[in-house]
Amino acid sequence: MTSSSSSRPSPQAQIYPGKGLALGASLHNVLSRVKSHPQTYPAIDIAYSSSEPLRKPVTLQLPSSGLRLRFDGPDQRLRLIEVLDFSKITLVYKNQEVLKGIKPQEPSVTQQGPNFRHIYNRLFGPSYPGEYIPPDSPQSPYGTYVLSYPGVAFSFPLQNSAWSDQCDFVALLSSSAALPATSMSIFQGSSWPEARNKLFTQQPQYPRSPALVGKSREFVPDEIEEFLIFGAGKIEAIRRSSPPAQITLSETTSQDLIAEFGPPDAIYRKNDRRIAIHRAAGRSAGEDALHMGPSSGRGIDVTDLDHSSNNSVTDDSDDEASQAPTLDPSSLPSECFFNYFHHGFDAFISYPTASGPAFPGSDLPDPTPPSPSSQLVVTKIILHGNVPGSYPFNRHRRSRWKIIHNPADDALTSETRYEEISEQLRSVWKGAYANAAEERALQRPMILNRGWGDSPESSVEFLGGWEESTGKGQRTGQEANDGGLGNTELFGFPGLLFEVMKNGAVSCLTFMAELPRTLARSWSSTLKLPKSTFPARVTPADQAKYLRRCTDDLYAWQERERPADRPFVLHDGPPYANGELHVGHALNKITKDIICRTQLGLGRRVRFVPGWDCHGLPIELKALEAQKELQTADGVSAAAVIRKAARKLADKTVKAQMKGFRSFAVMADWANHWKTMDRAFEKRQLGIFRAMVEKGLIYRRFKPVYWSPSTGTALAEAELEYKDDHVSTAAMVKFPLARIPAHLAQDPLLQGKEVSAVIWTTTPWTLPANAAIAVHEALEYTIVESETHGHLLIAQSRLEYLESALKEDLSVIVPAILGSQLADQTTYRPLFKGAAAEAQPIIAAEFVTADSGSGLVHCAPGHGMDDYEACLSRGIPAFAPVDDHGRFTDKAMPVDPERLRGKSVLDEGNAAVLEYVESQGQLLTQHNYEHKYPYDWRSKRPIIIRATEQWFADVADIRGHALEALDDVNFVPSSGRQRLENFVKNRSEWCISRQRAWGVPIPALYHRGTGKAVLTKDSVTHIMKVIEERGIDAWWTDEANDDAWIPLSLQDASGPGYRRGTDTMDVWFDSGTSWSEVDVPYREDGRPADVYFEGSDQHRGWFQSGLLTFVAHQLASGQTASPRAPFKHLITHGFTLDEEGRKMSKSIGNVMLPHAIMDGSLLPPLKPRKGKGKKQAENQAPVYDALGPDALRMWAASSDYTRDVVIGKQVLQTVHTSLHKYRVTFKLLLGALSDFRPEHRVPYDELQQVDRIALKQLSEMVLICRKVGQNFEFYKAVNAINRWANQEFSAFYMEAIKDRLYTYGENSASRRAAQTTLFHIYQNLQEVLAPITPMLVEETWEHTPEAIKTQSQHPLQRVVSAPAAEWQNEGLESDYQELAAVNSVVKAVQEKARGQKQLGSSLQSFVHLVLPEDSTPASVFHRDLTELPDFFVVSSVSLGAHGEPIPESIAQAEWQYSEEYELPSGAKGTVYVYSPQAGKCPRCWRYVVAESEAAEETVCDRCEGVVQELDAAAAAATAEV
Repeated sequence: MTSSSSSRPSPQAQIYPGKGLALGASLHNVLSRVKSHPQTYPAIDIAYSSSEPLRKPVTLQLPSSGLRLRFDGPDQRLRLIEVLDFSKITLVYKNQEVLKGIKPQEPSVTQQGPNFRHIYNRLFGPSYPGEYIPPDSPQSPYGTYVLSYPGVAFSFPLQNSAWSDQCDFVALLSSSAALPATSMSIFQGSSWPEARNKLFTQQPQYPRSPALVGKSREFVPDEIEEFLIFGAGKIEAIRRSSPPAQITLSETTSQDLIAEFGPPDAIYRKNDRRIAIHRAAGRSAGEDALHMGPSSGRGIDVTDLDHSSNNSVTDDSDDEASQAPTLDPSSLPSECFFNYFHHGFDAFISYPTASGPAFPGSDLPDPTPPSPSSQLVVTKIILHGNVPGSYPFNRHRRSRWKIIHNPADDALTSETRYEEISEQLRSVWKGAYANAAEERALQRPMILNRGWGDSPESSVEFLGGWEESTGKGQRTGQEANDGGLGNTELFGFPGLLFEVMKNGAVSCLTFMAELPRTLARSWSSTLKLPKSTFPARVTPADQAKYLRRCTDDLYAWQERERPADRPFVLHDGPPYANGELHVGHALNKITKDIICRTQLGLGRRVRFVPGWDCHGLPIELKALEAQKELQTADGVSAAAVIRKAARKLADKTVKAQMKGFRSFAVMADWANHWKTMDRAFEKRQLGIFRAMVEKGLIYRRFKPVYWSPSTGTALAEAELEYKDDHVSTAAMVKFPLARIPAHLAQDPLLQGKEVSAVIWTTTPWTLPANAAIAVHEALEYTIVESETHGHLLIAQSRLEYLESALKEDLSVIVPAILGSQLADQTTYRPLFKGAAAEAQPIIAAEFVTADSGSGLVHCAPGHGMDDYEACLSRGIPAFAPVDDHGRFTDKAMPVDPERLRGKSVLDEGNAAVLEYVESQGQLLTQHNYEHKYPYDWRSKRPIIIRATEQWFADVADIRGHALEALDDVNFVPSSGRQRLENFVKNRSEWCISRQRAWGVPIPALYHRGTGKAVLTKDSVTHIMKVIEERGIDAWWTDEANDDAWIPLSLQDASGPGYRRGTDTMDVWFDSGTSWSEVDVPYREDGRPADVYFEGSDQHRGWFQSGLLTFVAHQLASGQTASPRAPFKHLITHGFTLDEEGRKMSKSIGNVMLPHAIMDGSLLPPLKPRKGKGKKQAENQAPVYDALGPDALRMWAASSDYTRDVVIGKQVLQTVHTSLHKYRVTFKLLLGALSDFRPEHRVPYDELQQVDRIALKQLSEMVLICRKVGQNFEFYKAVNAINRWANQEFSAFYMEAIKDRLYTYGENSASRRAAQTTLFHIYQNLQEVLAPITPMLVEETWEHTPEAIKTQSQHPLQRVVSAPAAEWQNEGLESDYQELAAVNSVVKAVQEKARGQKQLGSSLQSFVHLVLPEDSTPASVFHRDLTELPDFFVVSSVSLGAHGEPIPESIAQAEWQYSEEYELPSGAKGTVYVYSPQAGKCPRCWRYVVAESEAAEETVCDRCEGVVQELDAAAAAATAEV
C-alpha cells in the first residue's frame, strides 16, 4: 500500500498485497516520511513496551488516516499494515475504490468498511475459506471471520449464533449475519494463518529503505544489516548484498567511508568545546597514567563521555552536507563527525590515536600506537540503537551489532540486556585490572543527563533542576512516547562505551580509543538519585488504558465489592439529546463524577446511571429540517415519519454525546444508560400519569396558556426565557362608558358629558378580545377633562403621568372616586364588536396597581392568566381570536373580518389594531416601550398568551405537600431553597399538553360527535396494554378507525365513536418522572436519590417537575401522608462565561469545546526544542500541551460552580500549571520511593522534627479536602492542594530533605524517616486527587514500585481514613512559624550575596543566629539545632545568645551580611549569613571538609562512611560472581 498525500485531510492509498507501504521498511524511514507530511498526518501515536522495547513490537498509529503500522522490536522493520477506519483513507486496488459511497472528508457514522460481496466479487476474487474467531466474551453476539488472500486479509463481524463449521462461508458472509469489514491487514505471506506465527521473525522480502528497490537503486549505497565488533580497533559492517566492509580505527579514512557507505547525511563541522572531548585525550607532564595489567595501552578515559547523537546528530548537524556527492574529504575541517542517519551510525573523523585493546584471549593483538600524522582518520564509531523512549529516538535508523569477544562463546548483541553484557565483559576483563578497587571504580556508572536541562548546581539542589526541567527532552504529539525512562547511565570497558537506559536496553554503543584515568571516580553514581518511569506527559495509548481502568473497570469493581446497604445515588438530570457537547456539559457531568468519586472514597456503593431527554421540539424541528417534505405533509403519516426521523436523530446524538462524556473520565453505568424515548421509560411515565389521573390531578380546560407562534405549541413556564430589552408598542386607549354609578350620573359637571375609561397596554393586539376593564377597590380614581380627548377616568395617582403623555394640562372634574364605587356599577362600549354589541363591565381585581399605566387594566381573559381568573369568577368567558400561528381569525372583528384576518398579532396585526382604534378616535397616545418579555427558549422568538383546550396537572392540590417536602432538603447554594419554593408557590397548575408529534402521547380519547375527552384510569390502562403490544408509535401509525385502542365500554357500533388524541406530554413531565428509573426500594428515608445536580435554570424546570411528579405519585398511590422530595441534596451550578463575562455564543465566536481543552489547542503550542544551528522543518504541525481529561476536570473542580463560571486562556494556563505541578510532585515522590518498602516505615516518634511538621501540614490539607468534599465545595479542596504542593511541600519540605534522600546511606534511619514521610504524603495525595484527577492517580499507580503495590490498595478503591491523631500536634505549627520567619530572612540575605556574585548554591553559605533576648533552651532553635542546616539548606548553622560577641569567623569571612528577623511572638533577633569556613565535599557538595583536605577531592566523613558501605557491598557482590 502506498500513500499519496495532498492538501485534503484524507490521503489516497494504492493497495499492493504483500508489499504495501514497503513492508520491511525501517521504523526510522517510515516515521521520517510520515512526519514530513504534517497536514496529512497531524497526529502520530507510538506505542511500545517500556520494559522490553527491543523485544516486543513497536506500533505506529496514524489516527487521522485510520492506519496502524506494526514493527518488530529487534530490527524495527515494518511487518504489518492495518486499516482500522476505512472512512479516513481512500483505498484503491487496481483502479477500484475499496470503499464506495462515503466521502473521506465527511465523518462516517461508523467505521465499517467494504462488504463481503464487494471484496469477493469485484476486488480480489474467490478465495479459500477463512478463519472464524469466536467472541472473547459469551455476552458478545459477534465473532470475527478473517477472509484471507496472499498478502492481504479482511475482518468481518459475524453473528456467533450463525456460525458452524459446515456452513457455506460465501453464503453466510453475504447474508445479514455478517457486517461490513471492520479492518484490513497487509502482510508478507500466502495467507494470514500462515503468516501470523512468523510475522515478526521471518526475513523481510524488501529492504529497509524503499530507495533500494527503486529505479536509482544502483546509485544508492547498500544497507548495513549489522556490525561485528572484534576489538583492537576493528569493526566489520555486514551488508545486505555487498561484501562486508572493514573499519579499523586510526586507519580507515574519510575517503574510505564515503567509498563504502556513500556520502554522509550530515557533517558536524563546528569547532567548539564539545568536539574537543572527542579528541585523543592527552596527558600533561607528570600525570600518572592508570594502567590495567601489563599493557600500557589499556586505560579507560571516563571523561570521553559525550555522544554525537547529542552534540551533532540533531542539534548541530550541518544539513548542507546532505548534498554529499560532491564532497571532497580534503576540504574537511580538522575534526568533524560524519552522520549516517540512514545507516544508523556516526563516525568521528580526527587525528590518529591509540585504539582500544583486543579482548583478552582473542587471536587479535593489541594495536600499536600510531605514528603522529596530520591525516584525518576514523577514531570513533557510534552505533545508535534507536530505542523507543530514548532521548535521541528516531534520529538514526536502528543499528544492530554483535561483540565477538570469544569465538567459542555466544556473541553479545544489540538486543542483549546490559546486565548480561556487563556480566560477560567483567569476566572477560577480570584479570586486566590492577586491583579490585580499581575494577569497582571503573565499573561504577556515570549519569548522562538526557533531556533534564543543565547539570545541577549541587547535589542537594539536584532535584530542583530535575523538577523544573520536567518534560525537557520528552516527546509529545507526533513523537509521543512514554518519555519516562529518565537519565541514562554510561558504563565503560576498554574500547567500548555503553549508554544504558533504566530498562537495561543499550541506547548507544561507542567503539573507541582507550580512556585515561580522569574522573574515574563518579560520585554521582553513589548518590540515591530519584529513579522513576513516570513520564512528563502521558501517551495517547496509555491514556486510553488509564481511562478504561479508572471509569468502566472501577465502576464494575465497586458494584461488586462495595456493600449494597451503603448506596449513594446521584440521579442524572438528563441532558437534551441535541447538538454537540460544550463546556457547560463538561462542568455538569464532571462535577457529578467528582461527587460520586468522593462518596466512593467514603466507602459507599455508587449508582450513577446517565440519562438523556430525547423528546421535544428542538429534535422534532431538526428532523423536519432533514426531511423537508414533512413540513408540507399532514396527518398521521407525517407524524409517523417525523417520529422515526426524530428517534434516529436522538439516538445518533446520544451515542455521540456519550462518547464525549466518557472521554471526560466520567465513571458511570454507561451500559445501562436510559433515554426518555426508551420503551421501559415511557411505560413507567404513563403509569405515573395514570395514577395522577386516578387521583383527579389531570384535567382539561379551555384557558390561556403560553403559546409559541413560531413553533405552534403550548409551552410550560419552564420553557420560557425572558429578554430584558424587548420593545413593544404601548398605547393608551379610551373606552366610552355606557353606564356610570348614580352619584356620578347626577353630578352636574358630568351632565351631558361622555366619560371614557383610560387603559394602558403593551399588547394592543389583545384589544379585540377585551371582555372587561378592571379597577382596584381600594384605589382612588378621578375624572379629568382634556381639551382634546374629553372627560377621562384614571387613577388619581396617575394624573401627572397622563398629563406628561398627552402633553397638556388636565382639569380635575371629579377629584376622588373609590374603585369599589366603580366596580360592578359601570359599563363601557367595546371597540371591536360593533355598535350593537352589549356593554361590558368594569370589575374589581387584586392584581390592579397604580404603579404604571392608568390604574385601569384592560382584561382579555383569552390572553391573560390574571384576566382569566378575574373573569372566570364572574362568568365572563375566555375569547381568543388567534390561530396556532399567532394570526388573527375572522372572529377578531366580526363586523369587518377582512381588516385583521391572517395578520400576525406580533407584527402587522398589532399595527392594524392601533390603526383602527385611532380611526375611531379612541387612541390617546402610543410609544415604544422596552421591557422584559417571555420568549420561546427553543426558537428564541416572542410568545403570546392564548386560550386553548389543554391538559393540565393540578399543582394547587399538591403545592403544600411539595413545599413541606423541601423542609429537610440540603440546598447548595442555600439560596436555591427560596428560588425553588417561589416557583412552586406561584404555580397553581401545569399545562402538560403539547401540540407536537415527537413525544409521549397523552392517552386521551375524543368523542367524534361532541369532542368530549375521555381520560380515566381504565381508559389509560387499556391504551397502555395496546402500546405494550404494538409499540408507542402505533398510536400514530395505526388506522384512525382501529377499535383496538377503544375500551369495550366505549365502543358503540351505532354511534360516531372515538378518535385518538394527537397531543403529547410536556418534556418536563418526561424528565420529571425520571426518578422512576431508580431501582426500588429507595433509600431508608424513601427518596430515590441522594443528589440532584443541575444548572440554576432547573429550579423552574427539572427540579420542579421532578418534585411535583414525585409528590403527586406518592399521594396518588397512597404511600404516605407526608411525601418526601426525590432528593436529599439539591445542588445547582451557574453558567459558563468567557473571560470577559459573556455567555458562550457561536455568533460571538467565544465558544470553547471540551476536546479543545483536553488537547491543549486553546493555549499556545509548545515551543519546539531546537539546538544551535538546527533547522526547523517547514510546515511542521504545532504540538500542544495535551493533558487530556484531567485538564478539563481540573478546570471544573477548581471552579466555584455555585455562581457563573469563567473559562478562558488565563484560567486554562493556571489549570495546566497546577497539573504539571502535580505530575512533577508525583514523579518526585515515585523517584524518592523507588527503593522503599512499607516495612521500612519509621515510627512517628522516631521521625525528625521537619518530618513531623510535614505530616502536620499534610493532615491539615487532607482534613480540609475531606470536609469541603462532603460539602460539595471542591474548588476549596483544589485551592488547599495547590497551596500545600507549592508552599509546604515543594518550597519547604523537599528543600529540607534532599540531602537526606540523596546522600545518606540507603538504609540509614534519617533517610528512611524521610521516605516514611514521603510514603504518607504519596498515599494521601493520591486519595485527595482521586475524585478530581483520576487519570493521573491511575497513572501513578501504574508506576508505583511493586514493593509498595503489593502492600497497598489501589488508590481509587481505597476507603479514605482520617490522618493519624498523632500528626495533629498543634505545637508543631508554632515551631514551623518561627522557623519560617527566620528562613525567609535567610533567603533574603542570601539573595543579597547572589546579587554581588558571591553566592551560587545556598549550601555555599554558613548561618549564625542571634536569638531573641527571652529565648530559652526549650526553643525550637535549641531543640532542633542539628536539623537547622537542612531546614535552611545551608552547610552550617550556629546559635548565639542576645548580647554575646559575634564569632571571629564571621568577621574574618570573605563576605558576610546580616539582617534582623522577627518571630510571630514579636521577639526579634539577627541573622548572619557568611562565606563558608570549610571546603566543599565533592559528593554531597556541603562545605564541611577541612580546607586542607578539600584540594585533594576528599569527601566528608559522612559521605566517606556511605561510600565505604557501597564499596563493601560491591565487593561482596563481585565475590559471589
